[in-house]
Amino acid sequence: MIRKDKILLLLPQAYKIVFLLLMLLPAVKGKAQGLQFNSNDSLMSQRTSYVVFAKETPTFNNHLSISFDLSLWDNDHLGYVFNIIDAKSNSYSLTYIYNYNGSPTLNFNIDSKSNKIEIPLSLAQLKKRKWIKIKADIDLKNNTVVFLVNGKWYKARDFGFESSITPKITFGKNPHYSDVPKMAIKNLVINDDSKSYSFPLNEWKGKNVHTADGDVLGAVDHPVWLINESYFWTPKFERHFNEVAGLNFDVNQQTLFMYQTDSLIIYNAQGGNTTSKAYKNKLPVKLLLGKSIINNKQNKCYVYEVQPPDSLHSIASLDLNTLEWQHVGKGFIKEQRHHHNIFFDKDQANIYLFGGYGSFSYHKDFLKYEQATDSWKKVAFTGDTITPRFFSGSSQADENNEVYIFGGYGNQSGNQIVGGTHFYDLYRVNLTKHTIKKCWEITPNEEPFVSANNLVISKDKKHFYALCYPHEKPKTNLRLYKFSIKDGTYEVVSGTIPVASERIESDFNLFYNPKQDAFYCTAQEFTSPLQSTVKIYALTGTPVSQQAYLASQQPDKPKFNKAYIYLLLFVIFAAGSAWYFIKKKKRQAPIIDIDSEIAADFYTPKKETDKKPNAVYLLGEFTVFSKNGRDITYLFSPKIKQLFILILLNSKDEQGVVSKKISTTLWPDKEVVKTKNIKGVTINHLRSIIADIDGIELTFLNDTYCFKLSNTFFCDYFLVNDAIASVHQHTVTAGQFITENFDLFARGGLLQQVPETWLDDVKLNFEETLAGVILPELQKIYDDGDHKKALELSRVVLSIDPFSDGALKYKLKSLRKIKGIDYAKKVYDEFVAEYHKSLGGEYPIHFDKICK
Repeated sequence: MIRKDKILLLLPQAYKIVFLLLMLLPAVKGKAQGLQFNSNDSLMSQRTSYVVFAKETPTFNNHLSISFDLSLWDNDHLGYVFNIIDAKSNSYSLTYIYNYNGSPTLNFNIDSKSNKIEIPLSLAQLKKRKWIKIKADIDLKNNTVVFLVNGKWYKARDFGFESSITPKITFGKNPHYSDVPKMAIKNLVINDDSKSYSFPLNEWKGKNVHTADGDVLGAVDHPVWLINESYFWTPKFERHFNEVAGLNFDVNQQTLFMYQTDSLIIYNAQGGNTTSKAYKNKLPVKLLLGKSIINNKQNKCYVYEVQPPDSLHSIASLDLNTLEWQHVGKGFIKEQRHHHNIFFDKDQANIYLFGGYGSFSYHKDFLKYEQATDSWKKVAFTGDTITPRFFSGSSQADENNEVYIFGGYGNQSGNQIVGGTHFYDLYRVNLTKHTIKKCWEITPNEEPFVSANNLVISKDKKHFYALCYPHEKPKTNLRLYKFSIKDGTYEVVSGTIPVASERIESDFNLFYNPKQDAFYCTAQEFTSPLQSTVKIYALTGTPVSQQAYLASQQPDKPKFNKAYIYLLLFVIFAAGSAWYFIKKKKRQAPIIDIDSEIAADFYTPKKETDKKPNAVYLLGEFTVFSKNGRDITYLFSPKIKQLFILILLNSKDEQGVVSKKISTTLWPDKEVVKTKNIKGVTINHLRSIIADIDGIELTFLNDTYCFKLSNTFFCDYFLVNDAIASVHQHTVTAGQFITENFDLFARGGLLQQVPETWLDDVKLNFEETLAGVILPELQKIYDDGDHKKALELSRVVLSIDPFSDGALKYKLKSLRKIKGIDYAKKVYDEFVAEYHKSLGGEYPIHFDKICK
């Protein structure tokens, strides 16, 4: 995402802005998945070799910086991560070795001469897709090499470098060595002071490696592009059964297991191997559908039949540690419930069952199994009503004891005779209060579909994943969908899995493995009541959208990125103007992104920042007021400002910053021991400045600096961030948040004129969270007729994400109401032109569709 606050940043030297802009432009390409290497396990001729500059190698002056994300999962081999050969055939390599004592290390060597740097790694880091950030800075002028790994610096001297280098950089198998560890890399950046090359490594296929702006500079032999594992399902297991068998996923043991009459078949998700184990005693329940539910606290699997073939047993539990069966009860339901939902409450004390189909009826009852009476009891709920259905998806109960139920097939009466319809609605069911809240209902413009059994809630709790398919086709396809919990907007995020759904017993499940960030699909295809085939498929997180896949299949177009030329000219002009303006005025007012033609008539200018005593403003322009309301911002030199911000951002939760981190963050080019004096001087200056501010005190305990804050102290970022949290906790509405905090967040982005890279994650997280609160409210505000307010809010979002579809929509719709359709069309055309220049494609949404 292009950060507009950084593009508008007014630095004294124009070249800094140009370089920063060049670094930011590639970000629009999206999140990379990476390149995996065929390792020593492959034949030598099949091992992966990636040459970074395959066509023409640039020359780097004074220093060469190489940074990338590295994933390693090799417990056996020595191998070469990358190799550098200069014009005089001097060779330098970063190697990996798993030592016999169980201590993995990275080593930087002068090949065939000496080991210069040894970097220890932890065993916990040796997992596929667990990424380690690697940064190597080769100082050609001072003849040193510095590595930053796991927050620590490793330095060596005396390499014999010249002041410039034209390096042949090869990852994996290289001209000198063929040993390759099990590894993957992504987000490769190579630069010096004047140029930078960014390689996201987000290709889908082929040998060509593109830069972030689309130029083909590199080549790779025998690549394994990881993005494919996040879109295409990978078959992992298949077995045929001649008896009824059931299955489930044990997240504790990382296993998918199938239970049959006499034994358990276990597929190990981590190792990929399959084993069979006999039970200690006989399975007491005669299986008909073979449904089950896992109790992770007890580490037991409860197998049940709501309509058991015999009256002896209907529920039994299998201890997954001992493989011993225990009879639980005989309770049953008078009608069969095909494709119902089953879930525990949050304490995993009670089992609930919802919906299902049987006896020519669709059901809507919630039933709870009561072990004391060995019966399924109906539970009454208040609030919204869920119509009778089957083929719906359900989540597990969260910390609020709430379960989501999505979609299905049925009708209002429950009687199959009157036919059925597909439902695309979401309900939040509270198992403590016994209430039901309808979240939304949508009408998808595609072939009708239903959901497989389980819903997976995303880590941020803003989305859920569902495995969906047209259930009325005997030969059908499963696909993973990602739905917004807020409003039901969705996208397809996987390729298809072809399955057979000939019989009603056929069953499909979605499981998520948080330890490996992987989704598993289990497909149990029945050809008769007793015969079935079980298949297991895997998909690596984070799933990739179908739109991204389709775009990747378009042929490469010749690249002539005019955006760079236009933006560079603009930035150089803006930088020159800024320099003149800064000279003329001591401090510049915050930049407001607004169409000048309508600013005077329709935009309400914000007042000057209130001279609130003991206040620090981090949103927009960094500003500090003393206990007397005096502006003391000028006292904060760039380094003191950085120190203040670093400690302040880590003091809200009283965590603080260790002394060493201050050194490595503020003076990354110096050894930690050599920063002691300058750090002490800077801290003393900071103490002197904040002595004039009440409610904030700098403490030092256990080698950690932290601000002790009281209610007297005010920080706009803390206030807005807490207010956003209140919205997420449903204690404050989004509308209240906007009304009460608009003057603060409208000042600008978080520290938008402080361009330190160590702030990027904090900035991005805040701005995305803020946009996530504002965007859903835009429609309400617009529909209420407050077009001016909708316009102002859309500008705030567009300052965070310049290509936000939602914000653009309500900006244009508001402008149409305020200035007329011709003006709105003019603004749209300007946006489309900028979109094309920046992203290199046509904007997919037409004006008529936005302003209909």
